[in-house]
Amino acid sequence: MFDWSKRVLKRTPLLGSRLSHLARHYRIRALKARSAEEIFTDIFQEYCRRGYESASGTGSDLTQTSHIMAALPALFAEHHIHSMLDIPCGDFHWMRSVELRGLSYIGADIVRDLIAQNQQYATDGIAFRQLNLLEDPLPKVDLVFCRDCLVHFSFEDIFRALHNIAASGSGLLLTTTFPGRSPNVPIATGEWQPLNLEQGPFWLPPPTTLITEGCTEVDGKYADKSLGLWKVNELQRHFTTL
Repeated sequence: MFDWSKRVLKRTPLLGSRLSHLARHYRIRALKARSAEEIFTDIFQEYCRRGYESASGTGSDLTQTSHIMAALPALFAEHHIHSMLDIPCGDFHWMRSVELRGLSYIGADIVRDLIAQNQQYATDGIAFRQLNLLEDPLPKVDLVFCRDCLVHFSFEDIFRALHNIAASGSGLLLTTTFPGRSPNVPIATGEWQPLNLEQGPFWLPPPTTLITEGCTEVDGKYADKSLGLWKVNELQRHFTTL
């Protein structure tokens, strides 16, 4: 059947813009009415339906994570990492290929089904727990690893997550940042943007270490996707001065 709406929107771009704005308005309202657990459970279920290599999405397949898998053991050694909280851990697809011997590893996620599924990988040194990064007390560890998470949060929830990480008393935070982007755009939790934590409203200092992921998704559009390393106590001091 002929889709008249495409012709109308093509001939009247202002109308198309208004309808797009209206659609996003209602999408944001719907997201704000739901809990974080509901939002990210839906995302997980959608990824499962699409049949991706990883239930955490295309960014967690073995190709997109090859640089990280190679870089993490050296980072563990350099910073004397003996304990690690991986939040959100997703389906543990690529992380189980990283050398974790000698580490106390906790994989945490807000999605209950993911944590239940991951129990098959639990060992004496590897455990999985359901935790909400925004609300639940976090264990004190040498390294909090938080990949592909803050990019899905509203500004308010990013601040909540960072304050919660700081409250844990952990040593280091390794998290996703896009250093080539500016400015950050307000979104609702459950949407996505390429977030630069050195830009407003966060203004974090430059990370002590930057691991470029070598992202090739969308024909290299996100080639600046990286993992930045910050000292948690410095984040705490930073936020008290904002």
